[in-house]
Amino acid sequence: MSNARQMVTHSTIYAIANISRQIVGFVMLPVYTTYLSPSDYGVVGLLIFAVSLFEMLLGAQMFQAVPKFYHQETNLKSKNFVVASAFAITGLFSLVAVAAMAFNSQTISDQLFGSVEYEVYVQIFSVLILTHSLEQYGLAYIRIIRKPWLFFWFSIAKLVLQLTLNITTIVVLEMGLMGLALSSLISSLIIALALAGYTLHKTGLKTNAAISMRMLKFSWPLWLTGLIGLYIGSSNRYFIRVFSSIDDVGLFELAAKFGSIVGVLIWMPFSQYWQTERFSVAQKENPYPEYSLAFRTIASLLLIGGVFVNIFSDITIVIMSATEFHPSASAVPYLTISGILHCLIFFNNFSFMHKSETIKMTKHNAIAAVIITVFYLLLIPNFGFVGAAFALMVSYFIQYIYVLSAANKTYPLRIPQRPFMLSCLILLVASLINGAMSNTTLSLSTISEKFALAIVTSTVIVMLMFKKPEIKAAVREFMKIIIKLKKPAKSIERSN
Repeated sequence: MSNARQMVTHSTIYAIANISRQIVGFVMLPVYTTYLSPSDYGVVGLLIFAVSLFEMLLGAQMFQAVPKFYHQETNLKSKNFVVASAFAITGLFSLVAVAAMAFNSQTISDQLFGSVEYEVYVQIFSVLILTHSLEQYGLAYIRIIRKPWLFFWFSIAKLVLQLTLNITTIVVLEMGLMGLALSSLISSLIIALALAGYTLHKTGLKTNAAISMRMLKFSWPLWLTGLIGLYIGSSNRYFIRVFSSIDDVGLFELAAKFGSIVGVLIWMPFSQYWQTERFSVAQKENPYPEYSLAFRTIASLLLIGGVFVNIFSDITIVIMSATEFHPSASAVPYLTISGILHCLIFFNNFSFMHKSETIKMTKHNAIAAVIITVFYLLLIPNFGFVGAAFALMVSYFIQYIYVLSAANKTYPLRIPQRPFMLSCLILLVASLINGAMSNTTLSLSTISEKFALAIVTSTVIVMLMFKKPEIKAAVREFMKIIIKLKKPAKSIERSN
């Protein structure tokens, strides 16, 4: 299988798997907005922020180190040491993080919500620090050994489990916020244990001190980078709660769910393939055409996905959620563009990872944190959750520009950026046009107008991102696939 075809095939399977893993939040949206208030939704957002904070501070995550060092080792025994060592280190540190969060739950509740009434929720969510880490390592290992279908079936299992538990606790037992907390804990715990068991059964439990030290040395700047990145992307919930209201946190959280669609459905599957393959590509004599193809392909898919999310999110939110959640649609366009920029900052950060200069990523995130704080303080008091969304978009754009500049000095990927910049502008303009003519009534004319705007915008983006010969070649490949699919169907008809 060619590299390009393998990338598409594996990414497609990962995409389907991730859709199944993430679809719970959207399938349950009418239920959540019926049984939970905007403030309840805001509580969940702040709790996830707290979990992520402790995970970054004390969790000793080495998700990005594992594929790098796994591919560097030349024999299976050493490769297994890489995985087992990462499991052991992160598992131990995560237990410490769980204890720290749980034992300080009263103080954390008071600081996050201005009240101690959410103490028990802090304790429940603290366990997710450990289960999330085990789950992510297990899934990373499955991707490394290139078993996308196994990844798929684990994802389906979690989907079924989450839906069953959510419906039981929230709808049948009417446990509200507590039902959501318990179902999240139980489903994550079961899947994490299953994945950890599978992985360690394959790799064994033996660790290696030398490998562990190399991974720790590589990873510690990434922890600082991740911590600052968490502040940039998630501290807005806290700023909104302090300078606006917890209801606004809930509206921002719902908007962020739509804004993250392209990241979850498009970037994440691609990243799960590219995260391991990019180190392999870097070993080639001329890796630059593959870098360019990968960037332009994923950027185009993200932008086109963003077009459809931004144009149809308003009507979707009106249909799927309770009335008090409808204002959240106004923040979706800014959060979608923020998500796209964030994904591609990650793509460009490979330059620093390839050269083991990860400390530069920390420096860049620190600068971005200062910028975003200024924008949060300026915009949130006056514009609430919409101001937070706009601040995030501007901050990520500034960060993208200077990260790209620094990356080109460290290890240039030689990817032209002008088409991408123009495409981002076109996406923003199309989103603003949609907002100006927004009609949230479900009618044929409304759908037709929105669909026409989406198609025109997407076509312009494709024409900017790819050359005509590339587009023609892609069309020919697509037609070949269609023809191959038709042949078995005709054979079946003849046999009947």
